[in-house]
Amino acid sequence: MALANDSSVEGKRVRYVCMPGSPYTGSTLLGTLLNAHPQCASIGAATGLTHKADLSTYRCSCGKLFRECEFWNQIVASTRALGHLVTVLKTNFWNTDLRLSQTRLITAVLVRSLGSYLLSDVRDPLVGKLPGARAAIAEMGWNTWSLASAVLQTTGKTVFVDTARDHQRPKYLVTHPLLEIKVIHLIRDPRGNAASIMKHTGADVAAAARQWKHYNVEADRVRRYRPAGAWMSLQYEEICPDPGSVLDNISQ
Repeated sequence: MALANDSSVEGKRVRYVCMPGSPYTGSTLLGTLLNAHPQCASIGAATGLTHKADLSTYRCSCGKLFRECEFWNQIVASTRALGHLVTVLKTNFWNTDLRLSQTRLITAVLVRSLGSYLLSDVRDPLVGKLPGARAAIAEMGWNTWSLASAVLQTTGKTVFVDTARDHQRPKYLVTHPLLEIKVIHLIRDPRGNAASIMKHTGADVAAAARQWKHYNVEADRVRRYRPAGAWMSLQYEEICPDPGSVLDNISQ
């Protein structure tokens, strides 16, 4: 999946890499490694911070308070100038995340996976006819484009890497006219991934295994929305022994 150069991102298509799949798979590590590439920029998950973060005390990786960090204030100013202000400094979950309702169940029914190609193919055209849903999807797309554009302008890079583990995110971003979506489906060995899920969430082994299967099956369902050249399946265990070769393979 080629990561070619581009001289400008403002008002133009943005090369955007998504990483759908299971949580605790190593996307943060891969995003950090890709951020070291001279043409790749990653801020982690482009949908916001952890819900546990207190914005009044939360610190950026640079060490400064998040709301006082020059980088993030520049991002906010740039998204405002682009006409799609992103709520980076106001909320933990930014307006780059697709939520059609304050009620999670309603959002799940309208835009999350229904676990069936047939059911999704029946539902999606109907949801697309709802003015409110259509507007929310478009707004999420433009805010996402604005955030990525601002980060690329600020860093001088040309490829934006989003480590959010949302397996439906590529499906809705792919329709945006100024986003060129590529996908890295990062898969971790189920034993190690289940152990991390158990450690971080308190789930038992059976529940952790079900989560691993669900997230990865649903991520793979999104494959049909992208051509083969825009999709890469990658084993986490391939990164650790030889990260250089993995990065070379991604950059081809």
